[in-house]
Amino acid sequence: MMNRKKMSVLLLCMSLMHLSHAQVSVPIPSFSPYIQQCTVCHHAYPPGLLSANAWQQLLADMPAHFGASVMVNVDTQQEISEWLQKNAGTYPPSAQQDPPQHRITQSDWWQNIHRNSKKIPGSFWKKPMRLSASQCSACHSQAAIGEFDHKTVKIPK
Repeated sequence: MMNRKKMSVLLLCMSLMHLSHAQVSVPIPSFSPYIQQCTVCHHAYPPGLLSANAWQQLLADMPAHFGASVMVNVDTQQEISEWLQKNAGTYPPSAQQDPPQHRITQSDWWQNIHRNSKKIPGSFWKKPMRLSASQCSACHSQAAIGEFDHKTVKIPK
C-alpha cells in the first residue's frame, strides 16, 4: 500500500495534468459594463487570466491602454475595477505572476503553453503579417466564452 506522502504527490500530479495539456476553461462571468466597454476593441478576456493586481494596474493606466486612447466614465471604470478584482486570478498560474506590462501573452504560463507547443511550429511566430498573439479567437473559436481546450484549437496556416 502506498504511503501518504506518495499518494499526496500522485494526487497533486493528477490534478495538475490538465495544465500541461492546456485544457482550460476560464469562465467569463456575465457583467454588462465590462462586456460593453472592452468588446469595443477586443474580446473580453476572462478576468481569471490575470491577478487582481494586474487588473488594477491595467485600469489605473487608463486612458492610455496599450497605445489606444480609451475613455470610460469614472463610475463605470470603478465598477469594472471592483468586478475584475473580485473575479481575478481564478486560473491558478495567473495568480502567481504579474506578467510584464500586464499582458496575458507575456506571462510565463502563456509562453509555456504556446511557445513550447507541439501543435504550433516555431516558424508560426516568426512569419510576417501573423495575427497578434492576443487575438485568442484566431485559434480558439470559443475564446469569447472562456474555452481554451487544446482539442478544439485550430492553428491558422
